[in-house]
Amino acid sequence: MGFGTYAVRRAVDRLLLLIALVILNWFLLEGLPEALGIDPALWFLPIGQIGRSSQFQHSLLVALTNLYGFNKPIYVQFAHYFYLLFTLKFYDFQHHEYVVGEIMRALPYTIVLTVPPLIFQTILAILLGSYAAIKRNKLVDHIISNYLVLQYNIPGFFILVILWVLLAIYVKVIPISDVSVINWSSPITILKAYWLPWVVITFIFGFPVRGILMRNTMIDVLDSDFVKYARLVGYKEKIVRGIARRNSLIPVITRTAIDVAFILSGIFFVEYIFGIPGMGYLLTYAALELNLPLLEGSFFILTAYALAILYVNDLIYPLVDPRIKLR
Repeated sequence: MGFGTYAVRRAVDRLLLLIALVILNWFLLEGLPEALGIDPALWFLPIGQIGRSSQFQHSLLVALTNLYGFNKPIYVQFAHYFYLLFTLKFYDFQHHEYVVGEIMRALPYTIVLTVPPLIFQTILAILLGSYAAIKRNKLVDHIISNYLVLQYNIPGFFILVILWVLLAIYVKVIPISDVSVINWSSPITILKAYWLPWVVITFIFGFPVRGILMRNTMIDVLDSDFVKYARLVGYKEKIVRGIARRNSLIPVITRTAIDVAFILSGIFFVEYIFGIPGMGYLLTYAALELNLPLLEGSFFILTAYALAILYVNDLIYPLVDPRIKLR
């Protein structure tokens, strides 16, 4: 199978998975309730309106029924649901705007919050993990390995609150919730608002899984027969380590792809503590409000994004390690 055929086949697989997840979501939220005799409009009723007068609640249910087509045949509702999702026209009845507008407003904050630390974390994971593998069972290996284990088990949200209180209230080295002054065309204002969240995400929420994967995989590769043979035929140690490092990247790439795929859901604790109105903040309050249109629209956009990242990851595998078969 050629690379082009492989790429098309994987793209079809990811698209079919997206459609299957959308169908499952529709069945749980609309199809199943209607099959059980429950009006789906009740699920979409704004939580703040529950308990109001029966006449007012009835008028809202009628409006929701007409808006989402719950009074039409089930197959028409299904087609309409697909149309609203894939054309990004899902409407948030509670906030009176399209879901895509709410997401696009929150998305830049989460991207700036999470992407720079992710890049730095991945570089650190590769460097520290490979160095620990080269120095295995020595003091530096124990220090790096114990740090990664500590980082994995540390209660990040608790340390985050302590750091914020110390730095923002007592030391006063950062302003409180300074995101409002961000000018997206001014890197200084972005750095001023985000430097501490970046430090927290990198070194507290961190990269322990990627670092441990890199260390353990590279140790296995360094002990493999082809590396021993490369040394026997006279390859320089620097070249041997480079070959071993490249062949150890697959698990790290897999874990990084998973992190990238789900990173836009946001880190709620960080966004909440620092007053960053990103995706984690948006989706948490959507869940608290039982804002189903916003949750469904966000589910579709974030799922499509995650599957696209995983598809790119599928294409990277054969480029990093030619031994991987295209199938």
